[in-house]
Amino acid sequence: MKRVLVGVVLVIMMGSCKDSGNRNEEQKPVIDRITEEEALGLLHQWTDAYLAGDATPLQEILDESWVYSGSSNGKVSDKNATIAEFTNADYTFQDIVYEGLEVRLYDDVAVVRGSERMVIVGNSGKDTTKLALRFTDVYQKKDGKIKAIATHSSPITEE
Repeated sequence: MKRVLVGVVLVIMMGSCKDSGNRNEEQKPVIDRITEEEALGLLHQWTDAYLAGDATPLQEILDESWVYSGSSNGKVSDKNATIAEFTNADYTFQDIVYEGLEVRLYDDVAVVRGSERMVIVGNSGKDTTKLALRFTDVYQKKDGKIKAIATHSSPITEE
């Protein structure tokens, strides 16, 4: 009788261990994979906002943790500072063209690299600046939404 009772207890214990293993598997986070099309779509939404002079979409495009590095003075800028600068700018973006875009996917993260050529016009209409930059954007997809989490750019100089 003792052997039967010990056997029953062992079977119950093994069954409860198996169930707890399944619960752990169910608790693993589901990775929200990003696609190349989604990453490039975010890049173009961002471009459209700049060309339209509309800072509103930047609230959704830029994650709260987003930072930009690449200023000539070495400073970094966060989401709020960048949106404030864009909103109060005394210039507009007339044209933005991308070249050599490359997208690398890492589950829920995309790294977008390439170069961009921009034409920026002062509000007076007299000052025009042409910029060429090499950039790297990092995007992440969480809860079905894609947001930029980091950007770096460096000027391309003509030699």
